[in-house]
Amino acid sequence: MIGPNDENLHVVHEYVNKKCIDSGEDVSSEQSNGLKIVFSPNIFQIPNVSVDQNLISVLMPFRSELSDVYEAIKEASKIAGFYCKRVDDIWDHSTVIQDVFSLIFQSYIVVCDLTGKNPNVFYEAGIAHTLGKHVVPITQSEGDIPFDLKHHRYALYLNNGEGREKLKADLASRFRTLASKRQSPSWL
Repeated sequence: MIGPNDENLHVVHEYVNKKCIDSGEDVSSEQSNGLKIVFSPNIFQIPNVSVDQNLISVLMPFRSELSDVYEAIKEASKIAGFYCKRVDDIWDHSTVIQDVFSLIFQSYIVVCDLTGKNPNVFYEAGIAHTLGKHVVPITQSEGDIPFDLKHHRYALYLNNGEGREKLKADLASRFRTLASKRQSPSWL
């Protein structure tokens, strides 16, 4: 049996990293020296694009009362040197969920508005977590965050002028922090 500090384990990791490098692309927002998982989804097509380290995807319910919230997120993105998109900004595939997956796949940061406990947003947040993205949860109500996501920090906001201004400032600050973690592509 190989112990966690055993030199053999290091050799195995080195060998696997060397041999498996061509098997896929690391789409995580942050590099890790730990174990890696390589998988091939059978529900989604993997986009033939690289991660855009300037892209923030926004996952939220499409309700008219959240339009100004999306505008605040776009402004925060711009302040921090990013740009953002929602799935209704694109139409590349015949199925919406493939566009959602592609948008998350390409993004460096994923903002998830958990307001109203929208099941689609929870599903999409799970995809973002699985792909290793920086997920930034936001909500109007602490009660909308389920037990298994409560350990994540989130931005609580009010959907009024003052609340959206605070959300914009909070998100711009978080985005700048995450921007400082961006890494140069390995091919540079």
